[in-house]
Amino acid sequence: MDWGTAAVDSSYGFGVPGIASQHFSEVTTHKKQLQLLLENHVDDNENHHEKLLLAACDGDIVTLESILRTSPHLVDEPYPREDGVTPLIYAVCYDQHAIAEALLFDHRADPDKCDTLSGSGFTPFMWAVHLDLVEMARLLLNYQADPYVDPRGDGTTAVTLLNPEKEQMYAFFRSHNITMVSAQHDVDPDVIGSSFGHGGYDDLDDKLRLQMTGMTLQDHQQSLDDHYASDSDSVNAESDPHLVNVKDFEYDRLVPAEYIKFTDSDIPSLLDYIFSLHTRNTTQHNTRIPAAVAFQLIRYSHLKVHSSELTTFFFDCFLTRLRSVTHTTSGVLGDDSGSAGRGDIVLVSYWLSVVHFLHFYLSKNQLYKAYPQFLQELVNATQSLIATLSSSINARLETLVDDCMLRFTSLVDVSNVTYAKDWNLFKKKKTHPNTYDDVLDMLYPPSQSELMKPSPIRYIQVLGALDYVLNLHDIHPLVRMQTMSQVFYTLNATIFNRIITQSKLCTRAKAIQIRLNVSAVEDWLRSHNFKVPSNMRPGLNGEEVSNLLRWDKDGAGNDPHTLNFYYDSLFAVCRRQLLPTVELLQWLQCMSSLADEDSLITTINQFDALNYYQLVKVVKIYKYEVDETKFPKELNNILKALQNEQGENQIARSHLHYMTQSNFLSKELYVALNPNFVFAVALPNLEELISTYGPGLGGIKTMRARKYQPSLPMEIADDIDDILTKNKATMNDTYDYEEEENDDSGSNETKSHQEFKGDELFKSVQLPSSLLHKNWGDDDLEANPW
Repeated sequence: MDWGTAAVDSSYGFGVPGIASQHFSEVTTHKKQLQLLLENHVDDNENHHEKLLLAACDGDIVTLESILRTSPHLVDEPYPREDGVTPLIYAVCYDQHAIAEALLFDHRADPDKCDTLSGSGFTPFMWAVHLDLVEMARLLLNYQADPYVDPRGDGTTAVTLLNPEKEQMYAFFRSHNITMVSAQHDVDPDVIGSSFGHGGYDDLDDKLRLQMTGMTLQDHQQSLDDHYASDSDSVNAESDPHLVNVKDFEYDRLVPAEYIKFTDSDIPSLLDYIFSLHTRNTTQHNTRIPAAVAFQLIRYSHLKVHSSELTTFFFDCFLTRLRSVTHTTSGVLGDDSGSAGRGDIVLVSYWLSVVHFLHFYLSKNQLYKAYPQFLQELVNATQSLIATLSSSINARLETLVDDCMLRFTSLVDVSNVTYAKDWNLFKKKKTHPNTYDDVLDMLYPPSQSELMKPSPIRYIQVLGALDYVLNLHDIHPLVRMQTMSQVFYTLNATIFNRIITQSKLCTRAKAIQIRLNVSAVEDWLRSHNFKVPSNMRPGLNGEEVSNLLRWDKDGAGNDPHTLNFYYDSLFAVCRRQLLPTVELLQWLQCMSSLADEDSLITTINQFDALNYYQLVKVVKIYKYEVDETKFPKELNNILKALQNEQGENQIARSHLHYMTQSNFLSKELYVALNPNFVFAVALPNLEELISTYGPGLGGIKTMRARKYQPSLPMEIADDIDDILTKNKATMNDTYDYEEEENDDSGSNETKSHQEFKGDELFKSVQLPSSLLHKNWGDDDLEANPW
């Protein structure tokens, strides 16, 4: 069938007439040009590219395989280079499913490689959505096609090409949660979080307990959607009494209601109040209030009192108390992080959000210019809180990894495998369900006891609890992304080390089952996907701060030690962290089928995370099945030679972190991954913060700016006034830093008090007079030496 004459529905492209036919006509025109070129060519050796493209159009798998076998570089090259189409796009446009699968699976075609046509510039997935090819879209998504790729840089993605009138494609997007994620990208950030008023989620513990005891992911996601939708309605409503009546916060000048007057003797009671807010029902998840109180205290001491000592002293006391509450120290985990409680993820997430909002307020008021050390302290605090949160989550996951990920079996054939070195004489072989009753039992839903057994669902429910609290506390997407990346790094190292150190897990059958269990985690990532907005200049440029990630202009975004790594989708970031485990399972599945040197070199060249030391280790402890082909000794010697010649250089190029395992006889290097490594962190800059929490770059989202500004509710201000009044009554000798503007006395004593500043308090000290005591050394001769 010649698709060049096929009618294309004009409703493609959100109903704009002729858009689909216009784009597709360019593809059909190119196909006709290819046919003319082949008719005019005489030498068949000079037109491989034209034949390849026509084979992709017509479904000629034999011609396609023969050409790519001799010219594999043509798989991703558009023809012509300036205004052409790739073979995969031709296969997609002409709905050649077998061709597309061969290009993706056998020849590793790039699913996100766009065409170079002047009128479209679409990726294969965009073409599938554009032409309403649901099965083709499913195939591309299975091979990690990114629906959020913007090839032209004008905001056109596969999501924007989705036509809601196409029911099957729209249902496909909904089933993969792609439409919901796109809505979160485009919707007002007002929908995230709650206001300073009442009405936050006070029953978080009950919800986390429901998740841990079997709450489904669909119910969890629905509760989040309802929560965000209700917040969006309250924020966007012009009649909201709280936001409408709140005045805009003035960062440029001091207003009496926008700072808290205090003295140094008030700091202990104020800190007690700040760190008690998370225990109150009305403010237990409103993280902006503690940050706003701390910020207003810092504003007063810096802009009103002009005392850098008082400002620094309060800031240090605040962070010291925070580290004590969260069991962290500067940059590392505290000693109590692995205690019986294994860390409170709700509490740590709460204070991570407080630190984050304090960074927002300090950046907005430009206080880092006067106190650059504050930025360093907040970076260290963020790093330690993320590490503590990751340790708390992985402590829970570590108790589930054996039962839920490594030993859980859903395939009957895996449990029936017999191994060469096992005693199989008395082993009872399980049979497949072949009777009518067996088949009928399989059709019934699982019983309650079956549902309570360990499975990957319980594993990802813990991840769902983490995602819930991070969203609940309004943490910026960049900080959320780094938290999830750190969690998945430790998760990957834990699973990887368990597999590579246990011979009973290094089998072909076990690798298939574990890979299936890991894919359940990948499905969770895909359904909870989000992406950090990257349309602005990222990073804190010009700041000399340690433990801070930097933007690599030449980086490809594959190194977690650079800022580029985190400006990608959650699925892509966490899948890169899981890459060592995925490649290890792939090696276990294909190792025994390798027969010659060419197949071995081709296989190991496709690994980006596994090194030669790990490959040799797997070959050494691999557990063979009965009648399974042994790995040839010649290939094992090749691996050992590569390890000796190129092993150290390969490790130097790797981004992974290893730990040394030793016993009485030997020491293994570069095999086990270090699960305790803590990455440097990045804080969002002022542009990113304003885009998320402020009025936006256009300054039109005033309600959202009021919602996140450091204003205090009336009840909080009254509580603080009561504390300060009580302190003033009990400590009358405390110095009042604020100037007495209404005092008309002209005496020198009053004038000296009016000119007094906080820093002058301890700058001069009068030594004791000699009238009060003898001078040193006056009676040395008369004194009794005994």
